[in-house]
Amino acid sequence: MVWRTLLKNITPRKKESSLDSVGDYVAVLCESIRSNAGLKRDLRDAAFCIVDLETTGLDLTTDTIINAAAVKIKKGRITKIYETYVKPPTPIPPESIQFHGITDEMLVDKPGIGEVLPEFMTFIGDSMITGHHINFDLKMLDRHLRESYDCNLEGAPWLDTMLLHKLVMENNTSTQLDDLLNVYCIDCEQRHRALGDSIATAKVFLRILHELSNSYQTLNDLFRAQQDMSRKENM
Repeated sequence: MVWRTLLKNITPRKKESSLDSVGDYVAVLCESIRSNAGLKRDLRDAAFCIVDLETTGLDLTTDTIINAAAVKIKKGRITKIYETYVKPPTPIPPESIQFHGITDEMLVDKPGIGEVLPEFMTFIGDSMITGHHINFDLKMLDRHLRESYDCNLEGAPWLDTMLLHKLVMENNTSTQLDDLLNVYCIDCEQRHRALGDSIATAKVFLRILHELSNSYQTLNDLFRAQQDMSRKENM
C-alpha cells in the first residue's frame, strides 16, 4: 500500500498493526508537520509547501473547504503542484459563489473532505507550510483534521508571505495578496481559486526568498525573524 510505504519513510518503524488505519496514518503526518525538526535545515536546502484553500465562507467553526491546492518549492523553483475540489456537506452560500465562482453543481461528483485529507497531508509531507494570511488556512485545515481524524496541526511552524514581505520592506503596509502581486509584477491566473492563488503566492515567495537568502542561514533563522515581525505587528 502506497500510504504504508510513505509512512515508513517519515516516521520510525512501528508495529504493523498500527499502520492499518488511515486515521493512524494521518495522525503521524500531522505529528511530522507539527515537528520543529525541519527548522534546522539550511535555507537553501529547505522544502516549502505553499497552501491555499477556498471555502464556503469565513467562519472557522461552520464553513468548509471546497477547493484545496498546494505548490512544492525546493532549491528556488516549483517542483510539484497539487489541486483538488471537495464536495461540501451543505450548499455553498451565494455570497461565497460570487467571490470564487465555485458552485454546488461543480462539486456534485467530488470527494468529501475525509477522503481528501490523507492525500493532501501526504503532499505537504515534511515541507514548511507557507501561504498568504496562512493562519486562516491552517485553522480551517486543523478543524477538519480534528473532526475527521481526531488529530491536529496545533503548534505547527509556518511562514506567511505577508510578514516575510515586511522583512524585505519593513515600512510597507501592504497586506493583501493583490498588493504583493503588484509589487513583484506577478500575474495571477484564476484569482480566488486555490490553484491560481497558490501558484501566484509561490512566485511571490520565491522573490521574497531571493531577497532574504543572504540575511538568514537556516529555516529557523527566517522563522524566528518572521515571529519577531509578527510580535511587532501586534504591539
